[in-house]
Amino acid sequence: MANSKTYRILSLDGGGSWALIQVKCLRKLFAETFNNPDPTGHEVLSKFDLVAANSGGSLVAAAMAENLRLSEIEQIFGDEKLRSKVFSRLSFWEKSLLSSAARLFKIGAKYATKRKHQALKEILPKISQIDLMHIPKHVSIGGDVKTQFLIIGYDYYRNRAELFRTDCDSLASTSVIERKLKKLPAAVQSSSDCLVSLVDAIHASSTAPVNYFNEPATFKVNNKLKYYWDGGVTGNNNPVLAAVTEAICNREQYQIEHIQVLSIGTGTVSQLQFDEEIPVKHQELKAKHEEPGLIKDIQKMGTSILNDPPDTAAFVAYMILNSSMPAKPVDFIRMNPVLRPMMINDASGKHWDLPPGINNEEYATLNSMDMDAVEDKEVSLIVKLCDNWLNNAGVPNQAIRNDGALNCLIGHADFNTANADFKTWFTVAN
Repeated sequence: MANSKTYRILSLDGGGSWALIQVKCLRKLFAETFNNPDPTGHEVLSKFDLVAANSGGSLVAAAMAENLRLSEIEQIFGDEKLRSKVFSRLSFWEKSLLSSAARLFKIGAKYATKRKHQALKEILPKISQIDLMHIPKHVSIGGDVKTQFLIIGYDYYRNRAELFRTDCDSLASTSVIERKLKKLPAAVQSSSDCLVSLVDAIHASSTAPVNYFNEPATFKVNNKLKYYWDGGVTGNNNPVLAAVTEAICNREQYQIEHIQVLSIGTGTVSQLQFDEEIPVKHQELKAKHEEPGLIKDIQKMGTSILNDPPDTAAFVAYMILNSSMPAKPVDFIRMNPVLRPMMINDASGKHWDLPPGINNEEYATLNSMDMDAVEDKEVSLIVKLCDNWLNNAGVPNQAIRNDGALNCLIGHADFNTANADFKTWFTVAN
């Protein structure tokens, strides 16, 4: 990496079972760019200098570090038995009286944190035994140590973000910044943040609070027991901004001249406001008008970590790297299916309609589905959404910034245009 001029980032959003979309997206990218429809995880990772991930995306990243083929990673999300190991439901006896009462209002934990940790160790046995600092060597091909990892977590007691890095010399790390500014000698041993396993890091990153897991993820860091919630709590459910910051901090020491970003989401569904004036063809396209209140607000805040950050993070990171604001940034690619109302202007006039290939019942179901989609019928609907998007059949790509009609103003309007720009990274001389 020390001689690298172009620095490539792969950023993977959180999103629970919806992270299946990321795996299917990578399979299509590698099939069409490298004629490799089912690469190993290490083959995918070898194309990037940094992989930043949160929650469900961190499980995808870790499974690639385990060197599972993408088809095998699909099975983690596609097989109901494997999904149920990660999302292991609490028994009646494990639920407290308060938690059981809260579930009447659709509030409260459903899954066992400790069983998720054990399931991750069983699914990813190799990397469960390897400290973060040794992961780059483990994933290297032919001895070319290149790919670093950045996993986002939330420190429960410090009430702050915790960034788990494989790069113990990163100038974005507090201990390294302190050494540099205070002109201290090099540390005798590596940063303690690097002395946890990648499985522990993704366990921290994927333990969503309130409506999901029953307690924070716990494990020892530097011989001290630490407690963590999902990295999405920090506002980094889309970790692309943290990844770009990491690259910029290390620009000088790694001789980075050019940064390319591939940010892959886990799907998003949006509705129009309830009082939208332009006619809608299906009422499911408009949000229901519900008065704010304590229970409703708690429900909303319990899932809010998955909503706005993907839009905000992508735009801020894009502007940092693209001050001239190009409408179609070739080197900053956001790939994410967005199921949204489509503005139609035909002989009958302006109106909002569904994307082709999605009916109103599917739209409503996808909009109400949570990140913990564990039923086969739910996962099948996610696959349908993803395949529609990957095949340019009607579901658009998430823009970095939309116009007033929700059409792409900055970014790539559909998967094909994003895919075409990704291919140029490997066909055009750096």
